[in-house]
Amino acid sequence: ECSLHFTFGGYCTLEPVSQKCRRKLCKPYPPCWCCPNQIPPPVPSPVAAPQPVPSPVAAPAPIPSPVPAPPHVPSPVPIPPPVPTPVPAPPPVLSPPPPSCPPPLCPPPSCPPPSCPTTPTTPSSIPPPTPTPPVCPNSDCCRATYLEGGSCTLTSTLTKPEKKKWCSSSKQCLTKIGTFDPKCVCCKNCKPRMGCKEMKGKCVDPATVNWAYFNFVCCYYDDTAKCLARKGSDCACCKKPNGGQGGHNKPPHC
Repeated sequence: ECSLHFTFGGYCTLEPVSQKCRRKLCKPYPPCWCCPNQIPPPVPSPVAAPQPVPSPVAAPAPIPSPVPAPPHVPSPVPIPPPVPTPVPAPPPVLSPPPPSCPPPLCPPPSCPPPSCPTTPTTPSSIPPPTPTPPVCPNSDCCRATYLEGGSCTLTSTLTKPEKKKWCSSSKQCLTKIGTFDPKCVCCKNCKPRMGCKEMKGKCVDPATVNWAYFNFVCCYYDDTAKCLARKGSDCACCKKPNGGQGGHNKPPHC
């Protein structure tokens, strides 16, 4: 039925392929579409081939006249380069012989052997003098700040953690004329470890401690496991008197 509605016939399809497609012309009814067949294109008529146009006949090229050969010029004779005169080599410069020691005036061992002359030192070879590093005053103010032992230390030689761990933030050292030196600060030299804390002792620096203040009975001078010493210091764990009476001087070894 679909082919009867179009001049060149038709066919049924599920999707419309052009605007000329119609519904309800195919069985079964929707969703089928009836679309016309494509109209064949017209056959073009043959076109006559164009006639060839004769090309113009080119004129013959003129024959060039012969060029006369140039006259023969004789080549110049090469001049040989001048031969350089050999320069004599300069004579070698001989270095002066090293100075020899003078013979001794008297035979050894009646007199010491003579020494060889030394080369005088020029001012340019003298090294510049080394600046003297600053030194903290040797005062007793740090022993009063840290009774277990302390010393004046240059702040430029301490790192920030070392200064926080060992030194005072406000105690400066006194000079010989009684003024404070801002370059130096008081630092303790010893801290107790667990071994000294268990025996209720105290870690001190034997070189700077105030023995009369603590009044110890004995100390462990060679036991480094009981105390923590600052760099350059020696520490000892000392026991306080337990019912007895200690001395005011440096106590003996426990």
